Amino acid sequence: MRQELPTTELVQFLGKLPVFERLNLEQRSALLDQCRLHSLEQREVMQAAGDPHHHLWIIVTGEIAMVANSEDGDELTLAIFGPGSTSSWIALFHDTPAERNLIGSAASHILGLPRKVALQLLEDHPALYPVVLKIEANRFRAALNLQQHNLVRERPRRVAGLLLMLLEMSGDGRQSNTIRLTSQQLAKMAHCSRQSLFEAVKKLTEHGAVNQRYGEIEITDIPKLRSLYRGAAS
Repeated sequence: MRQELPTTELVQFLGKLPVFERLNLEQRSALLDQCRLHSLEQREVMQAAGDPHHHLWIIVTGEIAMVANSEDGDELTLAIFGPGSTSSWIALFHDTPAERNLIGSAASHILGLPRKVALQLLEDHPALYPVVLKIEANRFRAALNLQQHNLVRERPRRVAGLLLMLLEMSGDGRQSNTIRLTSQQLAKMAHCSRQSLFEAVKKLTEHGAVNQRYGEIEITDIPKLRSLYRGAAS
């Protein structure tokens, strides 16, 4: 793993993110000295299920996926954290091991902030707690909404709700409205076949809410997508 991004660029990057933007230049530089930049050449497990929560992960480029494994070995992607977002702050307070894997995608740059350093940062700057709680509250609401999405019978609405949930789970720092998941992964999350997913995404595309490309879906109009979820995308 090589540090390919200049330190000055990373300091400026942190200054644009929720939580870290409230630190001054010197504080961000000192914090960065305690981080390690991971430059991934291939898919890599950053946090393994069963291990203690050991880092707060800050995505500079690329993404981290939260993945659960079924008893028969199948993977289910639960959330995607893209550029400008972090893994869960709340997880750092857990005394129990992680229950899911956090997997960095190939060609990603990911900053690892040690758990003790992240917790000390909040202790030294208690004014940061409301910002952290807002990020985590948005994710918690999105996770609850997922249960509601699964009860929606109209499949385009269900897929619209799923895409909105994936955006919200990334937190306030997301800089991209692109969901990078294969059709098979999305179909599993939407509890439908790949053909049914294709038809649902096609309808959302016709309404101008999304644009599908190979291995990813770009949300081109979030208000439109939200409107389609609340109504019927027929």
